[in-house]
Amino acid sequence: MSEVPADDGVVASGVELVGVEEAERLLAAGGGGVFSEGELRYARERVDPGRRLAARLAAKRAACRLLGGGALEAEVEVVRGPYGPPALRLSGTARDRMRSLGAARALVSLTHERGHAAALVVLLRDLR
Repeated sequence: MSEVPADDGVVASGVELVGVEEAERLLAAGGGGVFSEGELRYARERVDPGRRLAARLAAKRAACRLLGGGALEAEVEVVRGPYGPPALRLSGTARDRMRSLGAARALVSLTHERGHAAALVVLLRDLR
């Protein structure tokens, strides 16, 4: 008989893969209403803005898929301190959906290479 694992606090997790070309098209169109000014500024300050935005788009899509209920990509912002890991800032319906699912915070991991970018998003309960 196997034991039931202890509650690890995970509400949901998901991975998303995005082509860099799609993010580059959105960038050429001014962000397409998907990216915040901060995300666009961060990407444009880098040598490879398309890759940076593709990773952020993957995070937005993974988060919206997990949140459901009408959460929009524009309500999910990937923020980053100068030396810290990326984090998600949620607003509007996305923030409300996270609360209704019982999640207190979201973790995100980003990666990108020449043609694709991916993101992992994990929604966690507050176990304190």
